Amino acid sequence: MKKLSVIIATVLFSFGVAKTISAQEINRGATQVGIANSSVSTGDDSNEASHGVNINIPTVALVDVEGVDGEATTVNLAPDVSALEAGEAVDFSDATDNSLWLNYTSIIASDQDERNITAEIDGTLPAGISLNLSAGGLSTGNGNLGASAGTITLTTNGQNLVTGIGSGYTESGFEKGHQLTYSLDMNNESYAALASGSYNVTVTYTITGN
Repeated sequence: MKKLSVIIATVLFSFGVAKTISAQEINRGATQVGIANSSVSTGDDSNEASHGVNINIPTVALVDVEGVDGEATTVNLAPDVSALEAGEAVDFSDATDNSLWLNYTSIIASDQDERNITAEIDGTLPAGISLNLSAGGLSTGNGNLGASAGTITLTTNGQNLVTGIGSGYTESGFEKGHQLTYSLDMNNESYAALASGSYNVTVTYTITGN
């Protein structure tokens, strides 16, 4: 501030201005100059503002089975005996169905193991008959999706059908995800115990790791 006072006084006297400038006037002028060249702030406000944003990603584990008309309905399996000749064994291997598709959505935690999808049955199968199930390769989807575990023979205990699922989705609906194929197999050694009739079992799919 002292340096500013000396400069102003020198300029005024060099033009022959016969006026005495007091230190109070010099200080008042310097203060006005300072105000004119500074930004004004009020309280804690300034030319910037900020706040935090919390982002929460949920864990997700959803599985569904879809048919051509939406949610899966009952699958019917029966051997074709229309051309069966007397003396021949009934061929159960042609009793198949591939009309359903397995859909799923998964988001796992950073420290969580990859998920699997298991399948099991509830109910009683005909004597000597096995119900087999396989999941085909993925037709659609994005992310870290699972792989088919191959053909499994369904029992009342859950078995892995699709393994290695991370965070991803297959898309939803018919012809999305894994195509499911059901088939029958017959143990000929149990043929004597085989009885005609209608047998109903329920297949349950579970995606592991909530």
